[in-house]
Amino acid sequence: MIEWKGFGKRWGKCEECWLAYERRIQHENSLNCYKLGIPIDALKIPLDQFLNIVKDVPGKYAIFGFPLNLLSKGVIIFYFDTKEEMENFIENIMNYIKSEISFREKKFYDIFVNTEWIGSMNWRRGCPEYDKKFGDWRGWRNHSNEDY
Repeated sequence: MIEWKGFGKRWGKCEECWLAYERRIQHENSLNCYKLGIPIDALKIPLDQFLNIVKDVPGKYAIFGFPLNLLSKGVIIFYFDTKEEMENFIENIMNYIKSEISFREKKFYDIFVNTEWIGSMNWRRGCPEYDKKFGDWRGWRNHSNEDY
């Protein structure tokens, strides 16, 4: 089991969204949920320093144990309401992030989380579990005029 540790502002959208998911309903929160994943191995600085820099942004992180740690050391996930908000955040943290990660780690997130990539960071809309019930997130209707 993955032990998540939250930080930053409270996101507060997951509970309602997850309850809808369990009733096989796609909640509108999933349409306004952009998740940015940063593999811990992609950091140029120690994790605790990075978390101090981003402490005001809603997020969570986990250090993976065996057997997941064979594929990835862990991940930091940030939550945003819009793709533009996420892209602005990425611009502000680029100096702290390596430009590449290992092929093994990239494939892990591609297969199990179904992500798109911006350098060594990955992103998607909603939770990966939603894809199984509502189709690939890339095909979901947009709540605004943004791509994806």
